[in-house]
Amino acid sequence: MNIALITVDTLRADHVGCYGYERDTTPNIDELASESEQFTSAIAHACATRPSFPSILTSTHGLLYGGFDHLSDQQTPVAEPLSENGYTTGGFHSNPYLSAQFGYGRGFDTFSDLEEDSSVLSRLRRYVSNNLSGPLHDVLAWAHTKAETHGGVDIGSYYQDASSLTDEALNWVKSAEEPWFLWVHYMDPHHPYVPPEEYQVFGTKHPQRRGIKLRQKVLDDPDSLTEADWSDLVDLYDAEIRYTDAEIGRLMQNIGDATYILTADHGEEFYEHGNFGHKNRFYEEHVHVPLLYGGDSTGVQDDLVGLNDVPVTLLRDADIEVPDSYRGQHLLSGSRESVVGGWGVDRGTDPDRVRLMYRTQDGKYIADRINDTEQFYDLQADPGEQENRIEDVDTSVYESETESFEAEVRKTSDRVEEITVSEDLEERLHNLGYRE
Repeated sequence: MNIALITVDTLRADHVGCYGYERDTTPNIDELASESEQFTSAIAHACATRPSFPSILTSTHGLLYGGFDHLSDQQTPVAEPLSENGYTTGGFHSNPYLSAQFGYGRGFDTFSDLEEDSSVLSRLRRYVSNNLSGPLHDVLAWAHTKAETHGGVDIGSYYQDASSLTDEALNWVKSAEEPWFLWVHYMDPHHPYVPPEEYQVFGTKHPQRRGIKLRQKVLDDPDSLTEADWSDLVDLYDAEIRYTDAEIGRLMQNIGDATYILTADHGEEFYEHGNFGHKNRFYEEHVHVPLLYGGDSTGVQDDLVGLNDVPVTLLRDADIEVPDSYRGQHLLSGSRESVVGGWGVDRGTDPDRVRLMYRTQDGKYIADRINDTEQFYDLQADPGEQENRIEDVDTSVYESETESFEAEVRKTSDRVEEITVSEDLEERLHNLGYRE
């Protein structure tokens, strides 16, 4: 039995056609959904890539084992037990935080993360920074900043595009000895939104510089964006989804018969709660993600599931023993009552400075230990999470369960020092707006 795990960065569920979106952003995913188990209540355990992926690949949580700077030795990537049980394993992506430097290459026979690949312009920028001084340095540094911030010029490589990534994955599949495990992570819906022109079928077609300039503007001064700016941002985001969907369709058509899971690490906010992007918050636009499971059955499942159910499902389907550290369950067990999540400052290393979520089918409790605030939303009556009901709803169960998770975070808080990243990786993180 071959296995494929397809993950998409920054894909919120309500911008996917089979989840009710009015735009035709995902014709291939929608067709795939008709052949899969589609989960309507799939929830990410965190609101950004770095704290989310320990759940997707190790069935744990980003705050456990000392935080999400890198994978702990106590966290077992799903590729390891698969490899140990005869699977050929290949991982393909270009998100800097999922690189081998942070432990995500463990268990993979082939692991392509662009860690050593940087563009000529990125290398030139570092050369200027490290080797030049005086007026020449100042002029070249000023020119770079002006070009990126004001001209919307694509300086350096942000991530590998979906077409190239699909090509690389399919080339590996052609020669991989069966059974194989393939993980592909698409980055394209992550800002800056620079979709190919042929996929800009929503609104006006824009040059690449427009997406980059909008990204810089919304990060620097979101209040200055006009209604037209916001409309363009959403159009470009949806075009990136359409492009990624086309490549997912091509991937799935060419890998043959395989058990698969398709999901996202988190969503994206477009000022529904006064912010843009996906930093440190737990509203539905951040944590409600699509999830399709292609196994032996089809249907629509409304049961609550969490992303740490993904590794458990894959291993059990392969009849491989699940590591003791795994905290999820099989997606089709139908027995999950809640999803707990968390994020913390300093990569989650300080258990006193965290933001926690406890979500059921009916409600969501958010405890902010940094600012000493609490929120509760009735998701049935207020799915847009506009009214904080913390003062007039009994949240004792939510609070108790959150405190239990918090205690587990403290219990597992010891870990080794953080990873020191290379200059290439620092550059790519900067380009994507990362570094906390």
